[in-house]
Amino acid sequence: MSKKIWIISPLFYIVSISMMVMACLSLPFSWILFALDMLVAMVSALLIYFGIKKFDGYINSLIKNAVDALGDVDTDFLQRIPIPTVLVGKIGEIVSYNMLFRDVVGKGRGWLGESILQFLAGETLNDVLAKNGVDIKFNGRNYIVYGSQFNSAAALYFIECTEYKEIEQEYSESRPVVALILFDNMEELKRDCTDAQLSQITSSVETMLREWASETSGFIKKLTDGKFIMIFEERHIKIFKTDKFKIINRIHNVKLDDHRFATASIGIGHGAMNLLEAERWAQNALDMSLGRGGDQVSIKKGETYEFFGGTSKEIEKRSKVRTRVIAAALYEQMSTSDMIFITGHRFSDLDSIGAAVGIWSVASNIKNKEAYIVVDKETSLAGDTIEKLEKSLDKVIFISPEKSKSILKENTLLVVVDTHCVNFLEDGELYKKCKDIVVIDHHRMAVDHISDAVIFYHETFASSASEMVTELVQYMGDKNLKKAEAECLLAGIMLDTKNFFMKTGIRTFEAAAYLKKKGADTVEVKKMFSDSIDTYKIKCKIIDSSEVYVNCAVAELEESKGDVRVACAQAADELLGIQGIKASFVIFPYKDQICVSARALGEVNVQVIMEKLGGGGHQSMAATQISGMSLQEVKEKLFNILKDLFSENKEEKSD
Repeated sequence: MSKKIWIISPLFYIVSISMMVMACLSLPFSWILFALDMLVAMVSALLIYFGIKKFDGYINSLIKNAVDALGDVDTDFLQRIPIPTVLVGKIGEIVSYNMLFRDVVGKGRGWLGESILQFLAGETLNDVLAKNGVDIKFNGRNYIVYGSQFNSAAALYFIECTEYKEIEQEYSESRPVVALILFDNMEELKRDCTDAQLSQITSSVETMLREWASETSGFIKKLTDGKFIMIFEERHIKIFKTDKFKIINRIHNVKLDDHRFATASIGIGHGAMNLLEAERWAQNALDMSLGRGGDQVSIKKGETYEFFGGTSKEIEKRSKVRTRVIAAALYEQMSTSDMIFITGHRFSDLDSIGAAVGIWSVASNIKNKEAYIVVDKETSLAGDTIEKLEKSLDKVIFISPEKSKSILKENTLLVVVDTHCVNFLEDGELYKKCKDIVVIDHHRMAVDHISDAVIFYHETFASSASEMVTELVQYMGDKNLKKAEAECLLAGIMLDTKNFFMKTGIRTFEAAAYLKKKGADTVEVKKMFSDSIDTYKIKCKIIDSSEVYVNCAVAELEESKGDVRVACAQAADELLGIQGIKASFVIFPYKDQICVSARALGEVNVQVIMEKLGGGGHQSMAATQISGMSLQEVKEKLFNILKDLFSENKEEKSD
């Protein structure tokens, strides 16, 4: 190879000399042209010289490595190995191989001197030598590559496993998947239509589900009125995920009128060891779908969940039978406990405090019962309300998390309000120390919800935790509810409904009317929402910094001054008043974290957006706190999520 290169090289020099001669001929006409031509000719000659010399060195190096590698190897032995085998040198160059490697792996062409890396599908030579077999795919065929090192060379053995991989893939894709499907608003539609209309609606929904099942190799069976079980193969999960489970939107086409349509919740369990486990996962996933408001798909695989849909509003349940049952069970639980603690989420707001005060008003009037609200006053967003209530009642109502753990008794009941997530609790250690837990919350179900509660009262259609507690109080001894306590509950309802503007139902107004009857003064409640001049200035500054991105208002605050959390939450609310805005987001720093307050009018599910940032909340109101990222990084990540979300929505509408 080296001799051939040096035989060819004079041709390049002849060309360079010719260029110099032509440069000399141009001298009488222009010395500048002569200088340029001569410079190009000399540079070309030098480049050719050093390039050939470097290539010659590379070839000599390959030959030396090959000699070193083959010094102690019987190359005839390679031909006798019954599997494709290749010998490589120090830098991964191929120095020898048997005919099986050339014909089977290499498709009949020669590979001497070339790099082995092109056969290893991204793996390095050291990876192959260190691992006990590496899976690679080359030229459409699958191999397990084993390696062994000796002296300055390495031998790689390519064992074809294409057929086994195809069998493994077929096995994985044919595993059974269980889906439980619920026509989740059938009871609500039943109240508003005739028997003939209901029969037509249920028949249409069932037909759509059967058509959906026919797209797979599985089957669907009706379990009860409105509930179905569907079993299909794993291979169809990818297809359903790609089209974002369009069956949910198809079912919306079954309408009673322009404002009332059918909805379905689907829970899917896959990747389980057996059908029994898959069915249990599917039931867990269905419960999760219903806990997040229904009209969506939840997929459970192991401990992980995926969600699709969930953009429609929750339907209010008019019956209070469940509330009465929960109230009786809660009162009995409190009566049999030695001590009662009530707590909410971190950075407690008026809804969290209001709901806690409502439960405290009942618990504190049970004979011989100690009851306290556990809250961190320093971080609470309702600090003024807490201070005012303590003065009004002249009692020790609120205690710190540290104090609660020092007086904790063995049989202590912990009532959690306005959250159902362990990570959002005011004090996670207190939760671990208490034997019995009760949860009262209205936020959509999160994956990390409290799973060991003796009572889990969760209603996503409720406007607020304060509304839920107000209903419970009416069945647990409302005679003891004082004016100041009623005002705290009304403030909680007004906060989460934005003064009865968002997410209000019949039961919301009934709860407010009851609190008014118990003496709640709306003027006093309004005072709980008053801001200082500094907070108002911060809010105006935030709104001034806002920008519009894909129908969303996004604002940011660079510095954390004053009561920034209240100002940012209020600014997010006010940004919804801008024409064409479907959701608002305010990003701000607080202590060592970057926080985001999110609000929406219903078209955008901000809970899903905040979950992607590690937070949660409700469809129209959510938030998150992020550590380890800058404000600009959080903003950029939010923009990417919004971009993906709105592009998906456009695709769904076009379909």
